[in-house]
Order: sequence, then structure tokens, then C-alpha cells
Amino acid sequence: MPVPAGLDTPARAHRLIHGAGHLGSPGRARPATARDTSAVGRPAHGVPGCRLRGRRRTGRRHRLPAAHRTAGWALRLVQDWLADERLAESRLVIVTSGAVLTGAEADDRTATGDDALVCAPVWGLLRSAQTENPGRFALVDTDDSPASARALARALASPEPQTALRDGIAYVPELVPAPRTATDEGPRRLDPDGTALITGGAGSLGVSFARHLVAEHGVRHLLLVGRRGADAPGAAGLSAELAGLGAEVTVAACDVADRTALAALLADIPEQHPLTGVVHTAGVLDDGVIPALTPERLDRVLRPKVDAALALQELTRGCDLAVFALFSLVAGVFGSGGQGNYAAANSFLDALAQHLGSTGLPGTSLVWGPWRQSGGTTAELRGADLRRMARSGLVPLRTEEGLALFDTAVGGRDAVLVAARLNPEASAPPGAPLSRMPGHGPVRRALPESQGGDTLPERLAATPSGEHAALLLSEVRKEAAAALCYTEGESAVEADRPLAELGLDSLAAVELRNRLAKMTALALPVTLLFDHPTPRAVAAHLAEQFSRSAPQAPATAAVTPPGATDGAPPAGSPAPGAAADSLSALFRTAWARGRAWEGMALLTIASRFREAFDSADALGTPPAAVTVATGPALPRLICFPALSALSGPHEYARFGLTLQGLRHASVLPNQGFLPHEAMPATLEAFVSAQAAAVLACADGEPFVLLGRSAGGWVAHAVAEHLERTGTGPSGVVLIDTFPGDNGSRTEDGPALSAMTVGMLDKAAQFASAESDRLTAMAGYLERFSGWEPAKLSAPTLFVRAGDPLPGIEPATAWSLPHTEVTVPGDHFTVLEEHSRTTALAVHDWLGAPATLPVSGPRRTP
Repeated sequence: MPVPAGLDTPARAHRLIHGAGHLGSPGRARPATARDTSAVGRPAHGVPGCRLRGRRRTGRRHRLPAAHRTAGWALRLVQDWLADERLAESRLVIVTSGAVLTGAEADDRTATGDDALVCAPVWGLLRSAQTENPGRFALVDTDDSPASARALARALASPEPQTALRDGIAYVPELVPAPRTATDEGPRRLDPDGTALITGGAGSLGVSFARHLVAEHGVRHLLLVGRRGADAPGAAGLSAELAGLGAEVTVAACDVADRTALAALLADIPEQHPLTGVVHTAGVLDDGVIPALTPERLDRVLRPKVDAALALQELTRGCDLAVFALFSLVAGVFGSGGQGNYAAANSFLDALAQHLGSTGLPGTSLVWGPWRQSGGTTAELRGADLRRMARSGLVPLRTEEGLALFDTAVGGRDAVLVAARLNPEASAPPGAPLSRMPGHGPVRRALPESQGGDTLPERLAATPSGEHAALLLSEVRKEAAAALCYTEGESAVEADRPLAELGLDSLAAVELRNRLAKMTALALPVTLLFDHPTPRAVAAHLAEQFSRSAPQAPATAAVTPPGATDGAPPAGSPAPGAAADSLSALFRTAWARGRAWEGMALLTIASRFREAFDSADALGTPPAAVTVATGPALPRLICFPALSALSGPHEYARFGLTLQGLRHASVLPNQGFLPHEAMPATLEAFVSAQAAAVLACADGEPFVLLGRSAGGWVAHAVAEHLERTGTGPSGVVLIDTFPGDNGSRTEDGPALSAMTVGMLDKAAQFASAESDRLTAMAGYLERFSGWEPAKLSAPTLFVRAGDPLPGIEPATAWSLPHTEVTVPGDHFTVLEEHSRTTALAVHDWLGAPATLPVSGPRRTP
């Protein structure tokens, strides 16, 4: 593909020799590494060996639900694999057939079947799983040849993360510069008399490309489609601007994934201006690391990408299209930590474009790197996010670069192209494919090696035992500085300062856990940094682990994904865990069997045997607050985490970074979630202890209490207690707080509220055999059972998440007096990728002098 004139050298369009587009290259095929495969296929060290499942082929009519089902199957499989402590030293290999193309197949324009479309989301999701969990997963795609059947054992034993077998030869992925050739007929231009449709037309990318199609491609009839249509911010101004350039613009509200609604929209296009171009930019983010994802969060992201793209393709099949462009993202190619669902959706787009090209229909999937934008999917990125991207070799594109790459891509013959600025000298996350730049050979993308020639276990062995603690602490601080993108290095990370205060959110925690696992060669849980919140605590835990275990050679298991109807774990199958009958495993079994209440009852009974305190005095020193922001504005914010198994101060890391320099914000942990912490014996003991901690944290300044989800219960209950003692808060903020269980019953037992069901669902994905967090969650839900909030003197702000979670009703209106504001995001993402808008909404409310007193703590008569 030609490089657009005037662009910097690193800004390139790269042909995708990878995944659902191309995999391998005809001139670069190389055999898989041969190893002893005697352990493959039978149990070793008590770990299950190979598990093979057949996959039925599916017809075109069923490929959409099949794509959802295989993605959901892969998510369950990966979560179960990570949750089983017995498999910590094992690697899972997912085996597919016909899911990817090698370079030779793509060059021959080989037709791709529905298998590629069904399995593509599996490859995308697994690439992200590889990024989050280096060395734990591999992907193999094979053909039906006897030679490949014989080579499969070698591929299973190979350390390669992604392999395709064709006639017994193993191909591995590369990125290569796109050739400087166009189609034989020359690129088709968009007909000025035709209509160009842009989905996500009011989004940042949609707006840029609407202007570009009018100004550079001569388009005079635009159909901009989005969920809000003409009500979208900026839609009227954009229409007027493009009208001034001679274009007729129609802005329509339509859910493109709804085939009926889309068909009606397309039917309204005037015959004299037929549809000649489609640019599908729409998408939804719902980021979360693999253990935190749910089937609902997966489907929510797949729908606007997968369902909408298929509906567009099938309903425009009879149109004479010059352009059918799908906007994908590098998450589907490289894998992206915290974006497994988004990677799955984008991999499907790549497979669909390849399928269309092989059948002679127009179709181009542009696999975009990050853009420099003021809106869209990069609008909420922090400085640390951008530095992490740059370190991984991805530099944000300027708008003019992206537009030029689009022109080049739709004028070429390749169906799938990576359009990104790549820095070949940068390191990158693990699990990503090979990257090839001009003049360079393939380079494995991996984490930077730790300093020093010897491994950490070797250095510990050569160090006197009395110096082990200092060595481990130093290494933890170095790795934390790297994961948090602190250029000052170790000196920027204080040994006893909570990592959440330094900006450790869920994604940074995954990266730091991976760095520490690589450095130590230990199997470390996903919640390592939440259970051990300071560098010194992490170092102490590593010392304990070194004293109890040693690295073992990995075993390998292989699984073939199911088709449209099979492959789900058998109902009631044993749940994974440290042992088949551990508390966490039994809870997961109950959840898998649809017996949520009984699983909850199991955890509740176990929580009653926890060490407990019956008063604030019995607890002693109040829990230490974690400071996530500092600033001059008053009142200061004191936040409470939710009461789920995965909750903690890290929930507010991104929220606090937005408030940095504006307002002091602290987080008070809830007791009992960390190892060896006591639980409150009663709700009153808990509330009085947290009230004492609030006053210590406020230090005489006016304060507002804030909580998300069930953390809102804590904020309100503590506010009630403080008002009774005459030291009430200036206000209370409830972020998407659901009502509690109401005491009603079903045939299976007491009815559980939507919020409780959501908490249990996330807990069922909790990758740990430890019971502290699970029993703490259950214990707190029991403490709050039957609790009813009382009217406060202090004003209340209810922050409602604008996007509902599929299958979970949105929070009902808070029954007590309050002010309400709706913010972008759902129940989870309001404090994740949408944390900036949430924090600013709270900050603005706190700054309203007519609403909040700021002279001191609010006192009731």
C-alpha cells in the first residue's frame, strides 16, 4: 500500500498478516518448535491434560448468534482456567479450524467460510487474555490435512502464542508494510450523486470522516446515523457546516444493530441518490480485565460492532457500493489488557472484511491505532494511558494522518490493514504478535527485562537471608514505577504508601502483577495488588511465596471451541478452585447451577465464623484513608468502595486523578476484605468505626461522603450516624446506588436485588481461591439486610449511569430527597473509562455555593 505523501515515516498502513485476516507469510513459514509431547493429552501433576471438543459448522443465518456464543464460551473457559489455582503453571491452547488465513491463502483471495466469522471473536478475546496473563494461553488454527494432524502435537508444545498449521507447516503472525499497489481496475470513487452512510456519525471519528468525505471525496449526500440522531451534541452545527460546503446532510436516529430499524432507514434513501458508500465507525467501550467481564458486558460491546456490521453487510448486498469500510482497532490484533470484549468485537470485523473480499464484495477493515482526539474512545485517556501506549509501540495518529491512511486503504486491494503509527524501538506488552518494520526482522513483543543479568530467584539465592526483604522491596518499587509510568523510577514509589494513591487502577494492577510474575517466576493472583496495597506488603507476600513454592515447568491442555449449540460446561460440573470442594469453588458451582441464593447463603454462613469486632473501640485505630487527589476546593471528598469481592480503594484511582489539583479526595477501605482483617459483628459496629475514620480523615475540614453501588449504602448510613452526633457531612453523593434486597421470596428462596445479583455475578468470576473477599461481601450484605435509609439534613446528589447493564435493571430513583444528574457509562464504567466526566459532575455539584455549606462540618440541631 502506498504511504501517503507528507507523513512521518512511522505513520504507516500495514498489511495484516495475522488473525482473521492473514496469518503467516508464504516466504516466512517456519516449523513449530519441537519438544517432548509425552505429557500432552494425559494428566500431569494432578492437572488435566488435553480436552478436545468437536465443533459443528454453522450456516450463514446462524453465524451472528454463533459468534456471540463462541465468544461467551471462550470467556467462561478463560475465566475458569484463571480461577483454578491448580492450573497456575499450565497453559491452555485453544484449537480452531478455518478461523484464520495464512498469507498464501489471502493472496489467492481464498474464500473464507462462516467458521472464520464464528471463531474470530475467540481469537480476539484470547489475544487480550494473553496480554493480561503472559504464558497462560495459546492459539492454534489447523486445516484438515493429515500432515497438520501429525504436527498438532508439536504446535501444542511450542511456546508460540499464535500458530496456524497448513499442510503440516506452522505459520506465525507478522505485520508487514502494505504493498504499494491498488486494484487492477483502480480505486472506485464515491459517486457525488450517491449517498454515503456513516454510523456513529455524531461521534468524534464520524464527524472527522463526514467532513473528509465532503471535502476530499466530493460526497454531496450524507446520511449520519446514531442512537440519538439529531439530538446528539453538535449534530445541528455539523449539518450547517457541511451544508455550507454544498452537501445535503440527513441525521437519523437508528440502532444499526436492529435489522428492522436499519432496513426501514435504508428504504428511505431516495432512488435518485442510491447508497454507494458505508463507513461503520460506531462502537461501545465497556472495559474490564478478563475476570471482571460478564456475558452481558461482552454482548454489550459485540452488538454495535458484530451485529451492526452483519446487518449493514446483508441489507446492502444488493447496492452498488464503492466503499464498505469497517473501523476496527488494534486491540483485536495485538490484544489489549482490559479490553477482551472489544478485541473480540474488532476481530470479527476483520474476519468479515476478509470474507467479503474473498467473495468479490467490497469490504475493508481498518485496524486503527490510537488517534489524537478530543472525543470518542480516546477522550478519557490519562497521561499514564498515553505513555503506556507509546511504550507498547503505538503513537497516536494525527487526524490528517488517519484521513490519509483511510484514502489509501479503500483504494487498495487488501481487506484488512493496520493503520497506525508504530515505533519499532519501543517495547510492548506480552502476548502481542510479531511486528515487522522495514529493515528489521521479526521481534517478539514482550515486557522489558528486569535489570540485572541473573533472575530474581538466582539473586535471592546468592543474597544473605537477612537482605531478602530489602532486595524484594527494591524490585517491587522498580516494577511499580515502570507499570505506573513514573520516569523518576524507584524513588517515586514510597515503600509504605498505598499504590492506589499513585494511580494504580485495575489495568495498571494487571500490568504490575504480570511484571512481578515475570520477575519472580511465581504464579500470582489477579488481586495481588488489591490484597497487598503497599509495596512493602507486596514484597512481604513475595517473600512468603518464595519460602513456600518454586517454579514448575508448565503443562499444556488443548480445547477446541464449540459450534452454535454445544460447548457450554455441563450443568453442575465441578467449579474450579484450589480444591474441588473449597468454599470459592462451591460458591461458583452454586452460581453455575443457577442456585444464586444458596451460593450466597453458603458464603453468609461462612462469614459468621470470621473474627469480628463489636464496636469502634474494639477495632482500635480507624482504617487508614487512601488519598487519591489533593486540591484546595472545599468540601473535601471521602469515598467508600462498593461491597463486592473485587472492590477496594483502586475503584477511585481514575476518579481521583481527574480531581488532582482541584479537590482533596480520600478513600476509606471497608474492613474485612484484606487477609487477616476482622469483620464488624453488627452494622452499628461497622458504621461507628467508619464514622470515626471519617472524622479522623476530615481533620476538621468540611467533607462530603460518596459511595458507588453498595458503597452508597455505607455513605448514607455513616452520614446518618454522624448527623445524630452533631458532626454530619456537608453532603452525600450516591453513584448508581441500587436499592437493597426487599425481603420478598421466590420458589428458590429469598429474592435478590439486581445489585446483589450483579455483585454475585462478578464474584463468580473472581480469580482466587481465597475466601476473605467472598465472605466479606456476604457478611456486609447480611449486615445491611433490612436496612432502610433515613432522611438526612445534608443534601444528596444521585449520579445515575446513563447506560443500563443488559439483564440488570437500572437503579430506581432514590426515594429520599436528592438532586439527580446522569453521566455517560454504565454501573461499572462510570468509574473506569468514564471516570473523568463522573468526577467533574461531582466536582461541579460540590462547587455550587447555594447547595453546600463549606464553612465546616454540617451540624444538626
